Amino acid sequence: MENPRNTPRLETPRLILRRFVPEDAPALWELLRDREVNRFLPWFPLRNREQARRLFEEKYAALYAMPWACAYAICLKQDN
Repeated sequence: MENPRNTPRLETPRLILRRFVPEDAPALWELLRDREVNRFLPWFPLRNREQARRLFEEKYAALYAMPWACAYAICLKQDN
């Protein structure tokens, strides 16, 4: 059962703020492989999809196992 204090789902008329899920790894890869997107982030651009999968497991899945955390995927309602 999901902990309601750990990254609760939020919706606006246009957006969905939700937990990352394993199926988000390809989208993470697309964002985090781009040097310009990552210029000011505290990690290096990802080199492959396996790194995106590991990032999800080590960063997001680990946070969601904690009693309290906030780590949102911000999605347009029209296509999640």
